[in-house]
Amino acid sequence: MPWYFYATAVPVLYSLSNYIDKFLVDNKVRDPLVITTIAGLATCFLGFAIGLIIGFPGLPAADCLLLLLAGILLVLNFIPYYQALKLEDASRVVPLYQFIPVITLLLSVVILNESMTPKQITGMLIIVFAGLFLSAQNLSAKILTPRKSLWLMLLSSFMYGSVSILFRLTTKPAGFWTGLSYEYLGTGIGASLLLLIPSVRHHFRPQLKSLGSVIGLVSLTNFLSISALISESYAVTLISVPLVNLISGTQPIFSIIIGLILTVWFPRYIKEDISRQTLTEKLIAVSLIFFGLFLTFF
Repeated sequence: MPWYFYATAVPVLYSLSNYIDKFLVDNKVRDPLVITTIAGLATCFLGFAIGLIIGFPGLPAADCLLLLLAGILLVLNFIPYYQALKLEDASRVVPLYQFIPVITLLLSVVILNESMTPKQITGMLIIVFAGLFLSAQNLSAKILTPRKSLWLMLLSSFMYGSVSILFRLTTKPAGFWTGLSYEYLGTGIGASLLLLIPSVRHHFRPQLKSLGSVIGLVSLTNFLSISALISESYAVTLISVPLVNLISGTQPIFSIIIGLILTVWFPRYIKEDISRQTLTEKLIAVSLIFFGLFLTFF
């Protein structure tokens, strides 16, 4: 299949996963660290399964360490993300993930010696402004005061952007499936590090046992996220990381549409602010973000 099939699958799958995450954080498993730990262990199991199938090919020590580090960052990026979801509507949080292409481009300049044009710089500034606009607590204020979710998503975006760069550095010599298996094994290390925290260890078992009826939803969101990660990881082996991230830039549009549908038809499970003013602000911000992405990568 062509690269754009895999790239387009990423925003669709993530948008669905985001709202399941929002439901779980708000109603079932309120501790972001516990959800992150469960996701990390599940992803590690998948990495081990992939490794068994392909025979765990040997890698140079440096490549192995980079992929394991990518896996650790892949897990840790979900901590600020889940915390942001607890504070805000999913359709206000998810667009802030569009800082990832900006961070990826900056890291590409530093690590991969790629260059930036004036148009790309302009595009990145537009994305930053749109993110500030979207996360502003009061648009009538003389100075836009960002919500806490902005800083959380900046941290999450930086870690996720680093994962993309590390994966890109190692997949060409290692191969896609080999790189993916080692990266996913790294998520187990990240989850294990979280379990070293006494408070996480104390709450992990009781909350895991209390999942009960939501275990299916936890499995579903993990499946969607893993599918998106596989699709994205494979897409970046076929085309450049920035171009894949541009296609992912359509995710906020899916998030707004899904949030509106769920709030109108299923308010018991998801209820977002769908007032005309809020929807207008979100659409303006999303339009600016996508325009900034277009300037940055085309």
